[in-house]
Amino acid sequence: MSAYFIAHNIQIFSVLNSTRREFPYGEKMAFALLSRGDMSGITNLFSIGSSGLFAYQKALSVTGQNLSNVNTPGYSRQDAVLAETSPVNGRPGQIGTGVEVTEIKRQVDIFVNQQLTLSQQQLGEFSASNDALNTIQSLFSDTQGPTIGSALNDFFSSLQDVATSPSDVTARTVALSSAQALVNQFHQNDTQLTDEQHSLDQSVGQAVTDINSYTTQIAQLNNQIAQAEASGQQANDLRDERDRTLNSLSNVINISSIEDATGQVSVFTAQGQQLVSKNLSHALTAVPNSSNHGFLDVDYTIGGSTSTLNAVITGGRLKGLLDARDQIIPTLQGQLDTLAQQVVTQVNTQHQAGFGLDGSTAINFFVPGGTTASTMAVAITDGRQIAASSTAAGIPGNNVNALALVNLQTTTVSGLSGMTFNGYYRSTAASIGSQADQANQNLKAQQLLDDQLQAHRAEVSGVSMDQELINMMQYQRAFEAASRIVTTADTLMQTILSLKQ
Repeated sequence: MSAYFIAHNIQIFSVLNSTRREFPYGEKMAFALLSRGDMSGITNLFSIGSSGLFAYQKALSVTGQNLSNVNTPGYSRQDAVLAETSPVNGRPGQIGTGVEVTEIKRQVDIFVNQQLTLSQQQLGEFSASNDALNTIQSLFSDTQGPTIGSALNDFFSSLQDVATSPSDVTARTVALSSAQALVNQFHQNDTQLTDEQHSLDQSVGQAVTDINSYTTQIAQLNNQIAQAEASGQQANDLRDERDRTLNSLSNVINISSIEDATGQVSVFTAQGQQLVSKNLSHALTAVPNSSNHGFLDVDYTIGGSTSTLNAVITGGRLKGLLDARDQIIPTLQGQLDTLAQQVVTQVNTQHQAGFGLDGSTAINFFVPGGTTASTMAVAITDGRQIAASSTAAGIPGNNVNALALVNLQTTTVSGLSGMTFNGYYRSTAASIGSQADQANQNLKAQQLLDDQLQAHRAEVSGVSMDQELINMMQYQRAFEAASRIVTTADTLMQTILSLKQ
């Protein structure tokens, strides 16, 4: 019974008691009407009207909430579910008592939400891979500046100049300068790749921090949802927030989740390590690995037992970061080391067979021990030591050995899978370019799929302003009708009061 009705009853009985002696017949009639046990009279009108006022006020509030969140990412539309209240027994039969909001229902499609979570895992991985590969690819792009390929061309071109003018000291100086430029380019690319590894490693550490932050939030939301729903409330907004957090988590690492009867979710990694259990979260740790240049491992510790998850992370941004740091870049560095080793070995072998302008022979052009991209170095310091002549007697005009050095550029090398120096480099650069293109295609395709899933979710859970405005008008008219019932009931009571006159 509404407070409004109680107040009216008190007022009416007070008036009737004060006029009992003067209007005995009106009093009897009024008391008869107000005291009927079947609640089928004016009392029930007040009850029905007040229930409608309260119900449609709630429905309008839900509609307002939907309209306010029409642009909120991850918001799920809510609907006020109306139902008639329990009737009361009367004559000639049961009489209704009004309407109530039985539930504020959150419109969601669980399957679509699960697919969106999986999509976020792929988006996170492809996005991280695409970013890393684009950065790496730029190191091998001629449009970004000198590359190892262009440095190789310049080096052998300068040796051709020495062969053309073997007695020209200037040409020999230029050749040494070109050799040093080639060495510097190897060093630069190796340093840039190492720097990118360190940058990716920092991102791995940040990803672990993000994971721990998300799992902590999910555990807290679990607790709030369980408390709210245990008291009979619908934790719709909290569930939306948890879904958004789960998607953010899955963007970083591949997960699975299970909801229990209390509305709380347990979250696991791909290999079953539990990250969230009800209101508890289990943090991951980023631990430097001395056997991997001090780069971070992702460790999971529970019950005193620690396991490294690097190899079992199969999705999310963390997967893309680890693959780029521990596989793509080391493979590329290995290929550059192989190219550097073969350049040093092949040039040194041929150079040792010739004679320099100063009569020197059997000397190395490059430092023999510098057989990696980071350690490669020019051994000779005087251009006259470049062994252009094939015989001591041929100095200074003989250029046979210089031509042999030049021919190395077009000679296939078994240590380079039967390719030339430039061919091997182009193959390496093309491989990175191909991987970058594939990563970009994967990202675009996954983004398209995610957009389709988001559109499907919007059909189920999205807010339509047109529909909500229609609902608002409908509930407004219903509210006005309920208020008219209360007004009518009040008029009837005034009529009863007038009986005393």
